[in-house]
Amino acid sequence: MTEKEQPIEKSAAVRKFVGRWLAIAFTCFVIYSMAMFNIHEMKQFSLFLAFTLAVTFIRHPLSSKSPASKLFLAIDLMLALSSFSIAVYIWIDFWEFIFRVGIPTKLDIFFSTVTILLVFEATRRAVGWPLLIIAFVFLLYTFFGQYLPPPLSHKGYDIARITTTFFMTKNGIFGIPLKVTTHFIFLFIAFGAFFSACGGTQFFIDIATALFGKMRGGPAKISIGVSGMMGTISGSAVANTVTTGTFTIPLMKRIGFEPHVAGAVEATASSGGALMPPVMGATAFVMAEYIGVPYISVCKAALIPAILYYLAIFSVVHFYSLKIGIRGLTKSELPEVKKIIFKSWIFIVPLFVLIFALIKGYSPRIAVLYALLATVIFTAFKKETRLGPSKLLEALASSGYNSVMVACAAITAGIVIGVVLLTGMGTKITSLVLNLSAGSLMLALPIVMLASLIFGMGLPTLVCYVLLAATVAPSLVNLGIPVLSAHLFIFYFGMLSMVTPPVSFASYAGAAIAQANPMKTGWTAWTFALAGFLLPFMFVYNKSLLMMGTVLEIIPAVFTSLIGIICLGAAIIGYLHRATAFYERILLFAAAFLLIQPGWTTDLVGLLSAGAALMLQLKKSGPRAPDKTET
Repeated sequence: MTEKEQPIEKSAAVRKFVGRWLAIAFTCFVIYSMAMFNIHEMKQFSLFLAFTLAVTFIRHPLSSKSPASKLFLAIDLMLALSSFSIAVYIWIDFWEFIFRVGIPTKLDIFFSTVTILLVFEATRRAVGWPLLIIAFVFLLYTFFGQYLPPPLSHKGYDIARITTTFFMTKNGIFGIPLKVTTHFIFLFIAFGAFFSACGGTQFFIDIATALFGKMRGGPAKISIGVSGMMGTISGSAVANTVTTGTFTIPLMKRIGFEPHVAGAVEATASSGGALMPPVMGATAFVMAEYIGVPYISVCKAALIPAILYYLAIFSVVHFYSLKIGIRGLTKSELPEVKKIIFKSWIFIVPLFVLIFALIKGYSPRIAVLYALLATVIFTAFKKETRLGPSKLLEALASSGYNSVMVACAAITAGIVIGVVLLTGMGTKITSLVLNLSAGSLMLALPIVMLASLIFGMGLPTLVCYVLLAATVAPSLVNLGIPVLSAHLFIFYFGMLSMVTPPVSFASYAGAAIAQANPMKTGWTAWTFALAGFLLPFMFVYNKSLLMMGTVLEIIPAVFTSLIGIICLGAAIIGYLHRATAFYERILLFAAAFLLIQPGWTTDLVGLLSAGAALMLQLKKSGPRAPDKTET
């Protein structure tokens, strides 16, 4: 080893050591403060902010090209210390700080400026440039918006007012996104880390393999099943893709799926995890807090759309497998459900505790703490799942590491919301959407859909939702859509942006595992997700799909929606009972779109179109697609 290599290795070791123990301390602080609930909220938020920034600066070096640089380590350690100085400043003069809102001192302005700069730098490192650019543009609007022409202009604000809003009130950095991240999201991330550390991920994979492996295109359907289950505790499209994709993508390739198709299936299935209750990528907590409804109401409303989304992907994969003749796994490759449950029943208990506590009306904070405790207790029954000291520390560290991207994004989103509230931008955008659509819901929905997809490019689903909730959601509400329906609509398309090119992170993650072309994988994923693009329009026009109505209203709505997405899946692939002719695909597309809007006329014509396409298919003779044999 040369003398030059020694300090570089030492620098990397110091960074790893400091980052690990900071992340462990971070997790311990959050779990303790949430379990005891004995720290003033503002103090808690300030320390949460400090830990988030510090872990980000140590975990993500100043330059990714020189992660072991001694100089960069020194800079990052100084930035980490500066982050804690924010909490110290708030704690040391807390009540004076609280009562100075509206009349900030020069020191308040200084710390406000430093905090915003630190937040922006941490966001650049942990989340990337897209969110940082958006936040910077919004901040510039606060300073210079008065020079824009009406209706975009505002009256103008001085630095004291901006400081008060973004640093000393709960309409900025310490706003709803940070509150929800501290109270709920971090705990669910910790639950996922502990659950995975004990072997819970493999349990999901085994169950999905046993249930779906024998079907046509078995591994692809395994991917759909696992991703839905993982969405229960994760909700991150990229995390789900890289976690389950390492198992499902090679299996799909082995039985005949092209690499880009295998990557696309996994990405599309994993993206839906953000819609799957009870966690929904943590967006459910923000949505409930933002619109002022019980958390369980959001989960209840999202349940049927989530199931329909996965059935839509399931149908697309099924028809694709039929078209190219892909079989399922052999019996010898399939585990038995009874054996899996007997061997791994301990992983069912924490999930049952979580869902039961939520249904009984406990807050998400209490429910996930109980689930976390159940995970630790019940996994201790077996040696291979038990959380020993090394596993425990690893789970604590992973919780801290995995939270920084969401936390940085939430904090920056809080600044954006602060700008919207301070300047009245939400009202201005609402007026713009209403003017462009001429007050027509039919025109407004595609406009909002495009805005959601564009905002979502390069952003986590949670952040995309927060930005859209503050800007475009009010326009839908003004058009008469129920608040919950409007917010689920924008959230749904923010989620689908993860598989919408040119910036589709989940697709790129799937392509990397599949060793496929990223853009080809992205476009294939988008094609497979098209069946899911109908669903938001369906539940806007038919609120029964959000369980807003009687059982006699919900059942027919679910039935017609299911037929619609199956027809769209068959039309996209060009295969139903066998390869479809052009006119048969037209009938299937017509059936899908007619079944969007509720009503006996559209439903009847849509069902007749679907029936006609099926009858034409059944009348055809000749062999269907041959089965592909394993290579």
